[in-house]
This record gives sequence, C-alpha cells and structure tokens, in this order.
Amino acid sequence: MSIAEFTIKNKLLSVIAILIFFFGGWSAYQNMARFEDPEFTIRIAQINTPYPGASPLEVAEEVTDPLEKALQQLQEVETITSTSLDGMSEIQVEIKYEFSKSKSDLQLIWSKVRNKMKDAERSLPPGAGSPIVNDDFGDVFGLYYFLTGEGYDLAELRSYAKDLQSTLLKAEGVAKVAIGGEASEAIFVEISREKIAALEVAVSNVYNVLAAQNSVVAAGDLRIGDQRIVIDPTGAIDSVESIRNTLVSTSSAGKLIYLSDVARVWRGFQTPETKVFRYNRQPALAIGVSNILGANVVKMGEAVDAKLAEAEGLRPIGMELHEYYHQGKIVEASVKDFVVNVIAALVIVIVTLLIFMGFRSALVIGTVLLLTIMATLLTMEQSGIPMHRISLGALIIALGMMVDNAIVVTEGILVGVQRGSKKLDIAKSIVTQTKWPLLGGTLVGIIAFAPIGFAPGSTAEYTGHLFWVILISLLYSWLFAITATPLFCYWLFPESADGQQSSEKEEASFYRHYRSLVGRALSSRWLVVGAAFGMFLASMWGFKFVKSGFFPESTSPQFVVDFWLPQGTDIDRTRKDAVAIEAFVSGMEGVDAVQTLIGAGGLRYMLIYDGQSPNSSYAQLLVKVDDSKRIGVMIPEVQAFVDTNFPNAQAKVWRFVLGPGGGSKIEAVFKGPDPAVLRRLANEAKAIMVADGGALSIKDDWRQPVPVIEPIYSESKGRKAGVSREDLAVALQANFSGRSVGAYREGNDLIPIIARAPESERIGVQDITSVLVASSTTGRVVPVEQVVDGFKTIWRDGLVKREDRTWTIKAQCDPLPGELASDLQARMMEKISAIEIPGGYVLEWGGEYGDSKESNDSLASTLPLGFGAMVLVVVVLFGALRQPIVIWLAVPLSLIGVVVGLVATGTPLEFMAILGLLSLSGLLIKNAIVLVDQIDFEIRNGVPRYDAVVNSAVSRMRPVMMGTLTTVLGVIPLFLDAFFKSMAVVLVFGLTFATVLTLVVVPALYTLFFRIRLEESDNV
Repeated sequence: MSIAEFTIKNKLLSVIAILIFFFGGWSAYQNMARFEDPEFTIRIAQINTPYPGASPLEVAEEVTDPLEKALQQLQEVETITSTSLDGMSEIQVEIKYEFSKSKSDLQLIWSKVRNKMKDAERSLPPGAGSPIVNDDFGDVFGLYYFLTGEGYDLAELRSYAKDLQSTLLKAEGVAKVAIGGEASEAIFVEISREKIAALEVAVSNVYNVLAAQNSVVAAGDLRIGDQRIVIDPTGAIDSVESIRNTLVSTSSAGKLIYLSDVARVWRGFQTPETKVFRYNRQPALAIGVSNILGANVVKMGEAVDAKLAEAEGLRPIGMELHEYYHQGKIVEASVKDFVVNVIAALVIVIVTLLIFMGFRSALVIGTVLLLTIMATLLTMEQSGIPMHRISLGALIIALGMMVDNAIVVTEGILVGVQRGSKKLDIAKSIVTQTKWPLLGGTLVGIIAFAPIGFAPGSTAEYTGHLFWVILISLLYSWLFAITATPLFCYWLFPESADGQQSSEKEEASFYRHYRSLVGRALSSRWLVVGAAFGMFLASMWGFKFVKSGFFPESTSPQFVVDFWLPQGTDIDRTRKDAVAIEAFVSGMEGVDAVQTLIGAGGLRYMLIYDGQSPNSSYAQLLVKVDDSKRIGVMIPEVQAFVDTNFPNAQAKVWRFVLGPGGGSKIEAVFKGPDPAVLRRLANEAKAIMVADGGALSIKDDWRQPVPVIEPIYSESKGRKAGVSREDLAVALQANFSGRSVGAYREGNDLIPIIARAPESERIGVQDITSVLVASSTTGRVVPVEQVVDGFKTIWRDGLVKREDRTWTIKAQCDPLPGELASDLQARMMEKISAIEIPGGYVLEWGGEYGDSKESNDSLASTLPLGFGAMVLVVVVLFGALRQPIVIWLAVPLSLIGVVVGLVATGTPLEFMAILGLLSLSGLLIKNAIVLVDQIDFEIRNGVPRYDAVVNSAVSRMRPVMMGTLTTVLGVIPLFLDAFFKSMAVVLVFGLTFATVLTLVVVPALYTLFFRIRLEESDNV
C-alpha cells in the first residue's frame, strides 16, 4: 500500500494528524519565544587591570604582556586584543566558535580564563591591581529607560533608581537590571598648606586617623554567665559632620586640633567625572532590563510594564521615567508585520493558483500551505527556534517554495482525473511516480541553504536559523505533498468520464505557443545553447557594475552621532561641545528623543549596539525620530553642523547596520614591532584618506599623542631631604587629583574619603613647585622644588594597542553620507597598498571589507561540501551522469537575471544576496529535476525520444512556472524589508530569468547530450 493510498483509506487518522498540526501550530505561534534578533552569543570578555602611575608603554610591557602570554596558552582563544593606557590595561579575549557553541560551554571557558588570570597575577609588578574579568560584555538590555528629574541631583536619582531596580528584578523573565551613568560620590577633605603648617600638624597623621576611624575591627568577646557577648566599640564615622569633628592632633600647648581646623570637609561627586548621561537636555541615569536566556521578550516586557505601573505612585514628584527602547513592543510589531506579510504572500500565492489552476486546485494547495506553516511553527517551538528577524524572514522566503511539491502532485492528479482516471488510482500513480524526484529536488533546495547553517563564525551564527527553518518547512512540504495533497484532491476533485476532450482542447489553446517555441529551439539547439552561453558571459561582464556591500542599514528610527575631540581633552570641554550639538539636534523637526553620552558609550540595548570604552574626549548622541524616512535628510545636515562648528573634532553621523560589523567602515591595519614606525605608516594612510576628499572621521585608533609633565626627580637632592620618587608622586597626586585615605559607610555603599588641596592650590601648573612633599622615612616636609631639577613637557602615546601580542594600529575613515564604503575602499586600496612597508611589518584590511571577507570565507568553507552533497543527490536520483550534467548546466543561467536585477534596482551584493545566489542553485536544480525526470519517465514508457522531450516540457511547464511564480510573488513583501531586500532581488530576478531560460535550454541540452534527432518522432 502506497503512502497516498494509506492516507486516503485512513481518513480518520489523517484528519486527526492534520488537526494536531493545525492546533499545535496555532498554540506554538501564541507561546513561542519572540526576539528582535537571534540570541547571538558574544564570545568576548574584557579583562581590566589597574597599574596606577604607569605610562601606556609600561602598562603594555609589565602588565598586558604577561596576561596576554597566559591567555595565549588556552586553546579556546581566538584573538587577544589589548589597549594599554595610563595606569590601566584593557584586554578583550575572543573565544573560538567551535569551543563555545552554547552559553554553558562559554561559561566553562570563562572559568578557565579567570583561573589563568589568577595564576598570572603573581607575575605582575608591585603596585598593579588584580585582573578583573568581565564576561557580561555581551548582555543585551532590550528594555532601555532614562530617569530624569528637574531639581534632583544624581545621588537622589540613583537612590530612586536603586529602588526601581529591586522592583523590576521581581518581574517574570527579567535577568538583570543595570543602572548606567551613575556619578561616584566622595567625601572631600581639602587640606590647606598654610593651616597645617601653622598648627604644625603632620599630613601623614591626618591620613592615618581618617583611615583608621571607620575601619571594621574585631574587639573580641567575653563570657557572661552562660552567654558569649560580642564587644563592638562605637565611634565609627556616621556623617560628614563627624568627619569634620575628627581629632587629628594635639598642639604643643595641649590644644586639641580637629580636622575642621586644617581642612574643608564636604560631600560631592568625584572629579573629573568618568561618564555623563543626559536625556532630552537633562542630566539622567540609564536603566536597562535584560531577559533570561530563552524567555519571551514580549511577555517579559509586559511584566516590566506592569511593575512600572505599580511603582508609578511611589516615584518622587518631578522625576520622570522615559522609555527610549522597548524590544518587547518592537518584536510584537514585527510579528504583526510578519502575519501581514504571510497573509499577503498567502493571498498572492492562492490568487495566482486560482487564476492558472482553478478554484479546487487553489483550495487544495492553499490548505496544504497553511498546514505546512502550522507544522513548521510547531516544530520550531519544539526545537527551540524562536521568532525573530531571521526565522520570520525564512518563513516568508519558504512560503512560495512550500507549494512547489504540492503543485506537481495536484497538477498530475488534476490532469489524470480530467482524462477519466479514477481518483484513487491516479493519486497512487502520481505519488509513486513523483515522490522520489520531489524528495531529491527538496533535498537539493535544502542543501542549497546548508552552507549558512553549518558555516563557522559570527555572521553565520546570526543568520543560521534561516537554514533550519527552511529545512523544516521544505521537508514538511514534501511530506504533505505525498500525504495531505492526495487526500484533499480525493475530496475536492470530481471524477470525470468525459474529461479527455476538454483537456485536449485546453492543451491546444494553452500550450500551443510553448510547444511551438520548444520545437523551434530544438531544431536550432546549438544556437539556443550558444545564445544562453553568450548571455551568461554578458552577465559576467556586467557584474562589474554591481555594487558590493555587507549588511544593510537599519530601518530603526534612530541615528548616531560619534564625536571625538583630541585625545586627552578634559571631559568638561567634551560635555560643553556635546551639549551644543544636543541643542541643535533637539531642535530639528521630527526628533522625539536625544540621549547624550559623554565620556563613554551606554548600555547595550540592541545586539548591534556596542558602547565605546571610557574616554574623556568622546561623546555620542543617540537620536530617535518619528519616521525613519527623515534620517536620510537629517544625517548630512547634522554632519555639516558638526564639521562647521567644531573644526578641531572628528565626527561621524551614521545609522545602525542590520547584522554583525560596526566601527569604521574603512580600516587599514598595520602590524609590526615598533610603535613609532606604525605611527608613521598610519599617518601616511590617513594622508591618502584626506587627499581622496570623499572620507570623513579620518583617524587612527591610537588617537593623538598627549602632553605629559615630567618633574625631573633629583636622586641626590631627594636623598638629602629623605624624599623618594614615590614620596614625590604621592604628594603630587594628593595635591592635584586627591588621595583616597579612608571610607565612609552609608548603608550598603562605601563612599571614599579623598584628601586633596583646596581648589586655590590646584588651579594651575604654576603651583606645582610649592607643593609640599612629606618624607615617608623622616616625616620631614619640603617643597617639590627642593627635590627636582626642574620640569619638562613631553609628548607620548596616550594609548597603544596590540592584537595577538603584536603592535597594531588602524587608520580609519568612513564614506560621506550617501556613498557606499565599497566605492571609497576601491579608490583608496591601491594607493594605501602602495605605501612602502618595511620588513617585519604587514598591511591588512579591516572594516566592512574585512568583516565581509571573513564572513564570506566562513561561508565558502562549507560550500564544497554543500555542492558536493547536491551533486550526489542528483546523481543518486538518476543513477547516471548525463542527466545531472544537463541539470547543473542550467544553474549558471541564474546569474543573468541576478545581474540585471541588482544593477536595475541599484541594490548592492550584500551577504544576504550571496545567500540568495546559493539558494537559487537549489531552486533551479529542483525545477530541472522535475523536467528531466519526466523526460526519462516518458522515454521508459516507450514514447519516441524527441516527442518525450517536447511532451515533457509542455506537461511540466505549468508546475515549473507555478512553482517559480509562487516563489517570486511570495518574496515580494521582503522588498520592503531592508535586511532581506538584496536576497529578494536576487531570488525574484534570478529565478524569473533562469526559469524562462530553463524551459527552453534544458530540453535543448538534453537532446544534445543524448544525441536525439528530430526524426525520432511520431510526427515526422
């Protein structure tokens, strides 16, 4: 009993199975997890190690290098990127994909990294801190809010934010609640030189008293009767006033000297600030909420909204909580758009079938299509594939392909019934004849997408669900084509005893022109094949007019302003300029909100957003507008304003990119042993970028050299005064920056007590000679000028970078608004490559070019296996070689339409378009298999070979054309999706052109390879 016969004869079981899939799919749609983007794993951790007082080169050689050597011993490590700054080492370690395919695998590796850092800590120099491993680097806070309050300071905002944090952590599905933009408070003790000298108080004594006053020290316990009682003395500092009243010394006359006698004590925020957040021109704190792994972000967002509504009455009057980004609402809107697109595609497919195949056939195939979608959704939920940008797009891509198998079976049964066959007999016959060719074609179509499913690397991981969704949906389409389709046809198609005449009339009117075309093509087969080959060569030549790209710009209604002042700029100056840009942008029509981030980037609220590491010369504006269509006009306007009004700055106004990447789009990467030589090479590359005239934000990632004041310590003078180099450094730090001498406990917070000179004594560098230095051995105090031979100002690198323990500098730039990075890269590449590179140094290309090359290389690594599998399937299916050769020769025809489509629409060949090219091969092979298999079938049944070729082409034209038409029309909604647009262009134009050519070229190729003559026909 064939599977079609079993399905038809066991109607109850069949109906039960169909209902299970329908209701299971609907339930899955209601409950499955929803995200904006796939849950992409960021395999990067950041390791920060302080080394106070060290220059960037000292940090690199004494701290960064030993830590890098330890990390290099781990086989799981992919790349090690380090930045060494004044007093700080920052290392980013990236883990290889093959060792960290899951979050649990990655956590085990982070444990190994921590152990390595703990072991390496013993080799660090005295004064260096412990390495801190931050593996939360990739957390995405999909719900992003800003807290403002006119008349409230940041401490008061933070107090309420902490309460809100506790509330939101109780919401279902919430993993973390982070607060960004907090200002660190401190208790300042500003010690006056004159007062401390007049009262003869030793500064070191003040430091020691403050350090000991609030320390937690055990005072023991004692036994009283049967109880053990703890002794806990009072006297800890519990207010700023108690610090002022701290006894620090006694005068020679016996007078008690309190801290307030020699210093001003007050509470405030630490300066300089490390980062400042603003929202809509007000000081603000950011609050980010992330979801637990696998949770439905829509439901989590609803739970958070409910908690916020409950807590609204507890918010202090005047404070406002602004919603900047709500991934739950965005995903909900995306899913609704998907439903609209599915309905649109479904309507297009059914109407197309209705026009060309009639009402009953359209009803059969439409029902099978719905069944396939529901079964796919059910399996997606059970397999842990959530709804997101990639999986929803894959479903829309697969919509048209899902009906191909059902069309072939429905067409065969329909023709058989019209010719008078019994419904059960023709259903059994058609399914038996076509099930293996259809499976072969389906497998080929699936394998065409396999490279993206199995390719290593971040880009393939981001888009990997595309393959798995298409695999699930196409396998179901084949299964239901040989089971549900015969059942529905059995129910809906009436048996006809006089259908023979009507079918012949239909064939005469419908296929006459195509039969004539095939006949002329076969009589001039060499000309047809030659013309097809000529069009292919023309398309190869036309490929040079196709623009290249990586991933498209986002359609999210927001844009970014990155603003850099010269390295070393004080954060107050950066803030002043950023506020001016903020005022201009806020006044633009259509702007809904502006978040201004000064000194560092913000929380990662989208997968594609990566905040900048702390830097006082950096500011960023994230601007949300009411309509994304405005952004194309706003970006050049904002860029012009910044370039005109801040000539000393480097600025870049840009949109987010949908997919991996980020950073500067053009990067010339120089590597070598000498930082000075690398500086020179980067400067030469930047000069070329400037000369081009089409680039902006031209810089290198080492930034500008910074000035440094060097007190020239005299060892002889210092020895006479009993003052060491360390004593000198401590005194200068305490005077100008402040020295932490203790801590003030307030609830769960430890607020540092910082001793420094009054503002009048640290305003400018002219006071540096009169700073008092205390000897750590004798206690004697002398002015700085007595232990130095003068001062000088030098210039040195403010930061240096390495990759895999090799000095690395990147000369960077971006194209002007409206220009593709590939065009700018093409103009510069030859000139920069012509720079004379000394031995031991290399030039590599990063940016969009490097990211694209890496992604394409990872994809290419799986292509041979994929194409090999496709060839094997076709060879096994036919058990011969000539048929597969005929089929594969039709594949290059797709390039003709692809080039026409990309050039005509001005769409760049992006990564998703490359995936579209790969999938095209599968679709064309599938169509060719249906046609070639029918030719073989008719020849085996005794039809003259020439007639078999013509008859098969005519009989298979409708299912092939319907399959192509439904696929093409089904992906048309993706033309409106920026992420999938390039793939849609490739599929629509490539498949349309290639299918039309296939229906003519494949019969011609078949007659050539099998040496079929025109005489082999009953009609001769």
